[in-house]
Order: sequence, then C-alpha cells, then structure tokens
Amino acid sequence: MIKNDFNIKKYENLSYYTSDAIENLGFIKHFFSTRIGGKSTGYYNSLNLGIYTDDLATNVNFNLNRIFKATGMNINKKVYLHQQHGSIIHIVEEDNYKNLIGVDGDAIITKCLNISIGIFTADCVPIILVDKANKITAVIHAGWKGTEKRIVKDVISHMVSKMGTDPLNIIAAIGPSIGNCCFEVNSDVASKFNFIAKRHDKYYVDLWKENIEQLKECSVSAQNISCSNICTSCNLDEFFSYRAEHGKTGRMGTFIEIV
Repeated sequence: MIKNDFNIKKYENLSYYTSDAIENLGFIKHFFSTRIGGKSTGYYNSLNLGIYTDDLATNVNFNLNRIFKATGMNINKKVYLHQQHGSIIHIVEEDNYKNLIGVDGDAIITKCLNISIGIFTADCVPIILVDKANKITAVIHAGWKGTEKRIVKDVISHMVSKMGTDPLNIIAAIGPSIGNCCFEVNSDVASKFNFIAKRHDKYYVDLWKENIEQLKECSVSAQNISCSNICTSCNLDEFFSYRAEHGKTGRMGTFIEIV
C-alpha cells in the first residue's frame, strides 16, 4: 500500500511540505513548496519560485532565499534546469554543478554533499528519489510528456547501472501535483496511459498512479513509496496550477540536499 506521510511545515507565514520517509533518513534536507509566504504579487502571489516566469527577479530571489533559509538548505550551491517536458537527465558533480545551472533537462542526480538540486512545477509531478544505502539523490520533473517517456524508469536505470543502486534501497516521494480529479486530456493523450478514468465523455489521467507503477516496475518497494495525494488544481489557495489558472501563474519548487 502506498503511504501518505507528507506533513506541512511552517516558518513564520511561509508553508512547505516534507515527507517523513525522506526526512527520517537523517542525511537529507528537502522541501515541496507551496505558494504561501512570499513577496510576489498578482498572478505570482506569493511564494513564486519560478525563475523562468515573468515575475520580478528581485521577488523570485527573495522567495528562494526565504524558503532556503526556512529549510536550512544551501542556496549558494543550487542546481536547477531549463525544463523541457522531456527525459533528459543530468548528473551533478562537484566540478560541474555551475555549468549545469539552467541547461535543458528534466531530472538531476547527485551524490555530492551540500549541493541542492531542484525542479519547478505548477501541476506537473515532482518526484524525489533517495538511495539510502549509497546516499544518492534524484529529483524529477514528470509532466505528462515526461511520464509518457518514462523518465522515472530512465533515472532509476542510470542509478542502477552507473551508480550501483539497488532499487530495494530507493525511497520515493511524489509531491503535490494535478490529480486525476482535474487532469482532463483528449483521447489521443489518454491512449498513451494505463490509469484513465472516463467521466461524462471526458478522459482523466492519473499521473500519480502512472509514476507509482513505473517505480514498482523498477523494483522499488511499495512500502518505500509516498504520495502526497494533494491536487494542485483543486487547492489554488495553497498551490500554483498552470491548468486551473490558464497559464498565468507561478511555480512551486522541489529541492533536496545531502548533508
């Protein structure tokens, strides 16, 4: 059975989520942000972390500094990508992390200490993986295109073949993202997936179950998988949603760091 061990954390008026399974490992700092507790206004109200949005850079930087301070993470060494809704993976090393900031891609893997790796979302599925034995982390941006391209399986395949990971040692956490309650697609997109509901002649895809199934196909134990089961589109008071806000919105961040 897939568990939900997500807890909301507070720092002054700022809110973010963590997964107990990840936090209890003892060598990880991480967060799944909300939209609450920042400086941005208008469409981006208020904790917009979207570096590639049209929000004021001063506001985004303020927001990033604030949540990194709240979580005690290293903002001076952070790596994020220019996300493509694809399946490109990057490996962060001590000597290349600066060169990888902002390059095209949708997943990051590292075993380096004190380097924060992260992705930005506003409905797409944020996934954290941790190899608890070898202390390797990964963060994945799994939109429907990345999910259809099986980006999770590609990341785990790399961890297994190149980094010595045993899938039974992987802890996985799937953060807030659009649920099958709201992720309506056309029949062509629906045909690409396995977990589909049809309601009133409309198709709805369950990206959570799609990614959970990919994790299990890679031999990740169900007892090591957590899912927040929080729909971003249903909870606009707490999260940004590209779908519900017609593209005029900010981005949440999901970051992880080995300490």
